[in-house]
Amino acid sequence: MFILETIIAITVAMTTAFGGLVAEDLITRDAACTISAVPDLWSQECTSPSRLAWFVGTLAVLIAAMAVRAWMIAHNGTLYYLRLLPAESADRMRAAVDVANARSLDFRSATGWFGTDGDVVDLRRAVDHVSDELERAMNDDDDATGYVLAPNLAFPAALAVGYDTLLRERTHLAELPTEARRRRLPGGDTGVRTVYFDDGDDMWAERRWLSRRSRPDSELSMVTLDTGRPAATTAPADRTAVGRVWLSIQLDGGGAVPEVDAQHPLRATADLVVVVGPTATTDGVETLRPWALPAGRWYPGASGRQIDRRAFARVVEELSGAVEQVLDDYPEADVLLSGRMPRSVAFALGYVISQRKDDRIEGKRAAHHPTRPDDTRAERAQARAENEGLSSLSRFWTSVTPVLEHLGEATPALVHAAQRDEAVRRLTVGSAA
Repeated sequence: MFILETIIAITVAMTTAFGGLVAEDLITRDAACTISAVPDLWSQECTSPSRLAWFVGTLAVLIAAMAVRAWMIAHNGTLYYLRLLPAESADRMRAAVDVANARSLDFRSATGWFGTDGDVVDLRRAVDHVSDELERAMNDDDDATGYVLAPNLAFPAALAVGYDTLLRERTHLAELPTEARRRRLPGGDTGVRTVYFDDGDDMWAERRWLSRRSRPDSELSMVTLDTGRPAATTAPADRTAVGRVWLSIQLDGGGAVPEVDAQHPLRATADLVVVVGPTATTDGVETLRPWALPAGRWYPGASGRQIDRRAFARVVEELSGAVEQVLDDYPEADVLLSGRMPRSVAFALGYVISQRKDDRIEGKRAAHHPTRPDDTRAERAQARAENEGLSSLSRFWTSVTPVLEHLGEATPALVHAAQRDEAVRRLTVGSAA
């Protein structure tokens, strides 16, 4: 940016100087040399061709430099680093933050640590702190610049912060590498990945939401396993009888699908296990394969490569649709949600859930959420809304509990004010090894 600002200052001075000389030629020479007589301006009788050429050339350079400056301001803008991790973890993103910040106009941070003791991890105060700091910093920032959010949040916290964030126009998400490359020569890849995640009307506010079942070309598979019969892939006939579902979103790959999260005692308390992720069949066994961020080419002025925003938006929409389908299929169940995915995807998933939850879903099954005599008025209204085609994600925080996976253990997490404290703590009953 310093080099660009210097070029702009020099070209402003040169454009002003040569513009003054051209104006002097027009004023002091023949009266026929008028601006309306454009062809005459190039004649030697009206003005010096070399002066006019220098004026036009420096003006063109100035306009190009100002356009590049506006592009860099909109795309780089302020870098927001969001960190909320277990206290035992190490922040391995600090070098990457320095690399990304080198191309940013400003820097803000909202960070914290949390403990992991107890059967339930309560992150509500820490999540509120990060969300409040992010909102305050964005409110105080210059609206003319862009916003680059770099989340380094534990999975449950990423969902909650993304859910509560009010994104602005010209917003980008950054996926920071654990080992950033410091080479910044033209064509050099620092390892940072950014994706355009704008909140304009053309991106999310006016999006046409489709149910997952109406997308036959889904990139992600959705496999249902009966915990009593690990090899089964069929759901029970009475879906309202399912009391607990373990929903595992796996984008990092690794291992056979029936063995996903099998080491966690909490998973064994679920009636069903639903695994979502890209799969492949190896030696007759369905296994998970890793999903890579669809990175494209490097742009001048950027800290790293750009992610294909359409592919990124598609996978986030598919993930939100998978969560929605589980809530549709098992309306009475408590859903334990675990996930392994890029940090930017987890943050984006929380945001997309908040955008999708109040909208009508095309292709949604009707009359799939029955009412019961002991339902409250609010529960009856919710069931009627879902049966009329509205998204079941409006009860996300009352039906879904994110799971924190840390040091080989899986612990339910309280991360949002809308969660029911007693219901989350009841999930740990019977999960002891």
